[in-house]
Parts: sequence; C-alpha cells; structure tokens
Amino acid sequence: MAPMAEITTPALRRAIRRYSHGAVLYSEMLSAGAIAAGSSMNREMSARHDFDDPFVFQIVGAKPAVMAAAAARLAEQGCRAIDINMGCSAPDIMKTGGGAALLADPPRAREIVRACRSAAPCGLTVKMRSGYERTDLPALLDFARMLQDEGVNAITLHGRHAKLGFRRTADWSAVRAVKERLSIPVIGNGDIDAAETAVRRLRESGCDGVMIGRAAVQAPWIFALCDALVGGGHVVRDIDIEAVFVDVLEGIRDFLEEKYHRSRGHRFCFYFCQNVHFSHELFRTIRRESAIDAMIALVRGYFARNPHERVKTVRAGA
Repeated sequence: MAPMAEITTPALRRAIRRYSHGAVLYSEMLSAGAIAAGSSMNREMSARHDFDDPFVFQIVGAKPAVMAAAAARLAEQGCRAIDINMGCSAPDIMKTGGGAALLADPPRAREIVRACRSAAPCGLTVKMRSGYERTDLPALLDFARMLQDEGVNAITLHGRHAKLGFRRTADWSAVRAVKERLSIPVIGNGDIDAAETAVRRLRESGCDGVMIGRAAVQAPWIFALCDALVGGGHVVRDIDIEAVFVDVLEGIRDFLEEKYHRSRGHRFCFYFCQNVHFSHELFRTIRRESAIDAMIALVRGYFARNPHERVKTVRAGA
C-alpha cells in the first residue's frame, strides 16, 4: 500500500488488513522534523497497531541528522523498514529540499541514506520518482546504484519524473531497467487501477512487487484480488460497501484526534464514494460536514435510499 498523506490512516490500513494478511502497509508521509523533535503533531499518524504488520514508516525531510533521528525513533517502535521519501512532488515539500527534490541533489540524498542507515537497525527503503526535471535513464541507474551501495534494502520506483506530477502515463520500462541492473528488490508503482493491471505490470517489468495507491483507497480488497491472480486462481467476492465505508470512518474517529477528522474523512470519502452510482452527489454533501458522525449519517442515509448498491460483487481471474 502506497504511503499517502492524509489517506493511509490506521483506519484504512485496518480495512486492507481484513482482506489481505500479506499486504505491506505504510504510514502516512511523516515529517522527520516533527518526529525527531518528539512533537505531538504526528503522534496518532506514527502510531503502530496490532493489525499493521508487515509495516513501514515513511519519513520526509532534507537534513541528514534530522532524518536519522526520526528513523531511529520510529525504528524503536518496531517496523519492517523505514522508507525515505524521494518521490513527493508537492511544491511545499520540494521547496524545502525534501521529497523528489533530492533526486536533483545526489550528494545530499547520499548523506541522508548514509545517516539513516547508521541510525536504524531495521530495513531501509527509498520511494522515488524516475527523475526530477525529466527521466534520464543513465542518471536514474546511477542514482539507484548509489542507493544500493549505501545499504538501501529495496527501492520503490514511480515511473514518472517529478515535474510531471501525475500527468501522462507512468513509464514502467524505467522500472524494468532498474530491476535488471540492481541486486536488491525493486517495487514498481504508478497507474495500478486494478488487480489485473498489477499482475500484468509485475510480470512485464520483472519487478519484485507492486505498490498500489489511489486504487486501494477505492478498493481496500484489491490486494486480496492480487493474491488470487498471482497464485493463478480466481476469486469472486461480495463486498458490503456500506459496512466498509462506515468502518473506515469510525476508525478515523476512534484512532485520530478530532482535529484530523475532517481532512482524513474527506480524503477517504473522495475515493470511496466512487463505489456508488451517485458518487458526486454523496461526496458533495459529505464535504459540507466536519464531524465524522455526520459523515456516517449521510452514508447510512444514502444506502437506506439505495439499498441495491449496498453489496458489490468483485472478481478477478478466470
């Protein structure tokens, strides 16, 4: 599951885990500065729960010492790995020198990796884009080899350069090229919209795993479908859309402080509303609300009026 700010909440992770025991879950993108300072700002987002494992914390920042301190603190909580964000293309992140801006500053990226590798005894991974201004394959391969040489245990590659944001189609040939030249695991990311797409990209690129973001918010069961396809089987499953909808909203209410309810509730609903026919109308009404209980009431009201939409049959394979 891709780490996504304001989206990969404990509530969503719990929903995913109920369908797949093996999916690797990630925290939200966490500010290394806040974590290193012991700030309460990220306390709920950085909490690890019994349903999380296997679990990875992702941190973002541009100062090696601060990133290392954050990595050490989070490693103490127990996790499979610490992931360094070198892929976020949000302007407010890149202007600080963090996220995908590190792709344009290999010496600083090396310092950060080296510092985190020394500080964290757990696994260390990097999620990155295929470039900053453009995708330059020789430069990408040099950068990826540097990460491997500095002790990174795995790389997740999103097949777009940073300046593209989410425009155009992700270039999975870059994933294949990096996989062919590294000895550590390479995970591919970008435009995975269904389980069939995930398995096809896995096989075409030869990568070791596939990371799914937005499609997994709309369909937390997608990993179970992937499991079935990878195993050569098929699955047909009835999903209680109302139950999942309410469960995640209740989890946001119960796991996070009230100040986070509006942002996390709205971000989840933006994607999950796509499971219903009148998605635009439902989300329009939800956006007016700040309290989770009010959002839940709107969801329950929708399915009371449209009971035929409550159960959705999903399938993958022959």
